[in-house]
Amino acid sequence: MIYDDLRVVDTTTSIAGAYCAKLLTDLGADVVCVEPPGGHPLRAHDHDGALFSYLRTSQRSASGDPSSWIEAADIVLLGATPPPADERPDRAWVSVSITALGNGGPDDGLELPEEVLQARSGSLSNHGHMGQTPLTVGGHLGEYVTGTFGALGACTAWRRAQRTGVAEHVDVSMLEAMQMTMVVAATLSTRFPGGRPGTFRFVMIPGNEPTGDDRYVGITTVTAQQWYSLLKVIGRDDLLDDEQLATMLGRFVRADEVNGMIRAFTTAHTADELVELCAAARIPAGIVGNGAELPRVPQLVERDVYVKQPGEQWLRPRAPFRFHGVRDREMTPAPAAPGDDHTPWSVRTGGRPGGTSVAAQLPFAGVRILDFTAFWAGPVATSWFAALGADVIKVESMQRPDGIRFTAAVRPSQDPQFYEQSPVFASMNLNKRGITLDLSNPEGVDLARRLVERCDVVAENFTPRVLESFGLGYDAVRAIRPDAVMLRMPAFGLSGPWRDRPGFAQTMEQLTGMAWVTGYEGGPPIIAGGVVDPTAGMHAALAVVAALAHRDRTGEGQLVEMPLIEVAAAVTGEQVVRYAIDGVLLGRRGEGGVYRGTGDDEWVAVDRDRDPMSPDERARWCITRDAESAARELLAQGIPAAAMIPAYLTLDDAQMRARNFFETVEHPVVGVHDYPTWPTRFSAGPERFWHSAAPTLGQHNDAVLRDELGLTDDDLARLHAAHVIGNTPRA
Repeated sequence: MIYDDLRVVDTTTSIAGAYCAKLLTDLGADVVCVEPPGGHPLRAHDHDGALFSYLRTSQRSASGDPSSWIEAADIVLLGATPPPADERPDRAWVSVSITALGNGGPDDGLELPEEVLQARSGSLSNHGHMGQTPLTVGGHLGEYVTGTFGALGACTAWRRAQRTGVAEHVDVSMLEAMQMTMVVAATLSTRFPGGRPGTFRFVMIPGNEPTGDDRYVGITTVTAQQWYSLLKVIGRDDLLDDEQLATMLGRFVRADEVNGMIRAFTTAHTADELVELCAAARIPAGIVGNGAELPRVPQLVERDVYVKQPGEQWLRPRAPFRFHGVRDREMTPAPAAPGDDHTPWSVRTGGRPGGTSVAAQLPFAGVRILDFTAFWAGPVATSWFAALGADVIKVESMQRPDGIRFTAAVRPSQDPQFYEQSPVFASMNLNKRGITLDLSNPEGVDLARRLVERCDVVAENFTPRVLESFGLGYDAVRAIRPDAVMLRMPAFGLSGPWRDRPGFAQTMEQLTGMAWVTGYEGGPPIIAGGVVDPTAGMHAALAVVAALAHRDRTGEGQLVEMPLIEVAAAVTGEQVVRYAIDGVLLGRRGEGGVYRGTGDDEWVAVDRDRDPMSPDERARWCITRDAESAARELLAQGIPAAAMIPAYLTLDDAQMRARNFFETVEHPVVGVHDYPTWPTRFSAGPERFWHSAAPTLGQHNDAVLRDELGLTDDDLARLHAAHVIGNTPRA
């Protein structure tokens, strides 16, 4: 494997730390989990320690003082209360602290569990129905995405530390990880053109729809075309000219009408029939999965996504990424008891790293990425590299711009440049250069091929047939640039019966069990709201960092395959593991732990595990206080709690502001705005991640095509006239 000589010591006790260690293990690292007295807390998470076994597969266990292990380690993972900066274990090349709110700031050291952080991050304010208790998203997704950032930060810092010989510390905040992945669209959209400050909880329409065989099918209509296709499927062609219903907001306004007509159709069909009808119309859809359903999904069966746990008979997900140039790690059983391994590594010869650095060359300086990705999952993956020194060239076309551009609150009739006003596009494409190329035109393909020759990484996230139809699949890329790393992020993978089906984050949340564990007590499943996109994007960025490390060592490029569904399966693995062991379906989390305050739509989230009051007592206590006062009183009593913050107000969070999580950038169309950065801070910098706004459509056509490829002004004028390149959408 890629990091088979990497030594990692993990002293964390959280799911986030364990998942970080798992990803490093999947990439080949030798990971030693140093367990506290009495064993790692996850051993007691369930009665048989299955989650511990899933996350600690192929690792070793030690107990007692970790210093002898750290002395010979390359990376050390630090838990909830990392030591002060001057006491960190700088004998390791890289140290990573994973905490609730990050180091520094007014709340340094405050430990809040994920369910409370959902209230403070703004996520809670976005989930559920208006007029009802806001919903906490189930499944520990905040823990898993924080662990992903930990692994990504560790490998990125390791890349730089190897070059500089200087030790580096990576500081990861769960609050910021959740803000960026679970809330960012809502946070930014209220302050962008057309947005209005306020709390707006919603459930997607259409969403998880009941079927005639007592199951649920998740149906996703992100684009207007998908909505029109659904109208045709359900026999409501009479509504094709209804412009209000073509928008998500319009469907919310007429929710009773829309839900009624959709459910009249879905309840007249079986789940399997509905999925096939939607697939034929290219509408993303899937049966809402759970621990029982997932191992039977044909696509996941064909691709062997679920495998037997080594030494056991139960099923668990395989590693979430696939390297086509490197073998998978052969799994071994998780350590059966704490302290199984008492023999530390020997200290490597050749010296240890120096002290922390104030500033150093960015980790990906000199790396160039040709970015064909669109929407959210792909652009956020390449955004990591753009923030840390890479030259990222984003490719769109006049005929098919990045679809996320059209999620702006401003409509075409209000502003002809509406497509430059999407908050998600603006935040996920900072620091990038943008060009347009019509790949249906041979000249556009030829220009793309010439750019491939000059790039280290080529990234795309369409259905597999798209780039292949343009002659830009991996074989073609490898023929042009043999050492290129190509990242492909199809929804379902490059093989299998669902290979060419489209799929969005919502589809994956429905299919893989995320929706199953989120919802009201006794109610239907509700999706998490897009978290799969950034989660998959961060897994993809991690895989590309690893592939670049492999290339540095061997000179070899390779294909990296990162299906959205397999990332989602990895972070919902507990559901399949639990069902495989004892037939138990993990249920919906419900609305527990969230209580109404005195004000209008005021709520406070309380850690149920540490609350001495019963839910009824706590509800009576909270209703006599405003949410902020209730949270302060509870914290003073040692009970983790937080008032629910509306998503748009998280831009003013004192802790995130103190850590410079938001940075101000001026855009030529939407003006000055604050954008989230990353929940990782590197001791060697950068002090600032964002230096330029997201590109307007085709903004850098002349610069890239003239300066990189040598085109003349006459060439550029001719390409403009032929619409091979351009600056305005043609569709």
